[in-house]
Amino acid sequence: MSDFKDWVGRRVRATGVVESWPLAGLAGVIDEISGVGAVAAKGDIHPCAHWLYFVPNVPGSRLGADGHPVRGDFIPPLPQVSRMWAKSVMTYASPVRVGERLEKISTLASIERKQGKTGSLVFVEIDNEYRCGDSLVRRERQTLVYHDHRAYEDSVFTERAGQKCDWSHEVQFGAVDLFRYSAVTFNGHRIHYDADYSRMVEGYPGIVVQGQLIATVILSQALSRSGVGSCRQFTFRAVKPIFCDQRFYVEGRVGDHGNIIAWARQEDGRLNMMAEILL
Repeated sequence: MSDFKDWVGRRVRATGVVESWPLAGLAGVIDEISGVGAVAAKGDIHPCAHWLYFVPNVPGSRLGADGHPVRGDFIPPLPQVSRMWAKSVMTYASPVRVGERLEKISTLASIERKQGKTGSLVFVEIDNEYRCGDSLVRRERQTLVYHDHRAYEDSVFTERAGQKCDWSHEVQFGAVDLFRYSAVTFNGHRIHYDADYSRMVEGYPGIVVQGQLIATVILSQALSRSGVGSCRQFTFRAVKPIFCDQRFYVEGRVGDHGNIIAWARQEDGRLNMMAEILL
């Protein structure tokens, strides 16, 4: 990874207005199942709704075979062909409302090679700051993992939820749900809507549910069950993919320090995503 050490610290900026139409699109996907709407009564946007803005809107000639923007602008030209959104830590300083102008500042924080169960992995961490005027309103430390194409092996995922829950909510996303979420986030990654590509190129058994969508539902349910619409911090870690039409359960409990521990698990008890919410 020494070839890419000079990329660390690279920074890009973008500005935009928090428009209402992406929120309406998100509401169409999550409102019936989330418990928390895309927009609160006082106009605050959902704690995960910043993902609807500053989307990777590049010309088709700048897209790779997987539907993502080609690397070499902000993300270095890593040789690994597949990527996964592995983790995010989000902190919230103040509400964001429809009509406000935001600035997003993205900084490439680190690049690190690690050896995983299934081969070599490259971890890329990105700091995203969202500012309204001179005020920092949200911050996200995002971890992406890049790896080579490989056949999906369900048996390697052995981590289990293993916790008693205070609440449980059954969820099942179909192809239309996944397409609509990809559309509203302008996410061209083909594993989320192109079944042939997902199976024959990336090696998955079917279309993959977006990790962002799972995280959005987990946080929504946790806030709804707590009777609030916002939080101070939200951390999630992706563990095992969920596939189109697969039934899973979003569950949670109050932690020992007033925090909320929440997760998504499949029917056999294996963990799909783990999360913590600080109110």
